Amino acid sequence: MRKTAIMSILFLAILPFYGQQKKDNTKQIQDIITTYSRSVIEKDSISFYALFNEDHVVWSAAYKDRTQAKEKEIKGVEKAGSNYFSGSYKRFMRGLFSHKTTEDKFDNVTITNDGTVASVTMDYSFWADGKMTNWGCKYLNLIKKNGEWKITSVIYSLELANYFKQPELKERKGK
Repeated sequence: MRKTAIMSILFLAILPFYGQQKKDNTKQIQDIITTYSRSVIEKDSISFYALFNEDHVVWSAAYKDRTQAKEKEIKGVEKAGSNYFSGSYKRFMRGLFSHKTTEDKFDNVTITNDGTVASVTMDYSFWADGKMTNWGCKYLNLIKKNGEWKITSVIYSLELANYFKQPELKERKGK
């Protein structure tokens, strides 16, 4: 009985600290998302690159089925190619410089973490020169490395905005 009471007291003493630590991690991850977005707008490669793990980082995307079907219809099967592509965060940043303005907008963000690893899911829309070019779902995986959160992978689905309009947030949340 005494052992149970001691365990209960320890649990109650640790619980607030754990809750605060989880909030702190979530805030740090939200700051990463804000820096990511700001870096795209400002084309700040130094801030952007600092968000990522220096080792291998996965960066890949796939056209959603209806966009791929539209690409095949318009370009032909041969020219449409695969619905999948991969790249790197550095190549993504370099590509931004071909536009006067860029923005990666995020909403419907969900952060899950255990203090060491984290997953962020969000809806995004990418804008270049004041026009939405594509949209879809983006997934970031992060690891806390030497006390700092670093992005280890970015994967996303892709709908081309010239074919399909992004549904309103209310509609997307209902999916």
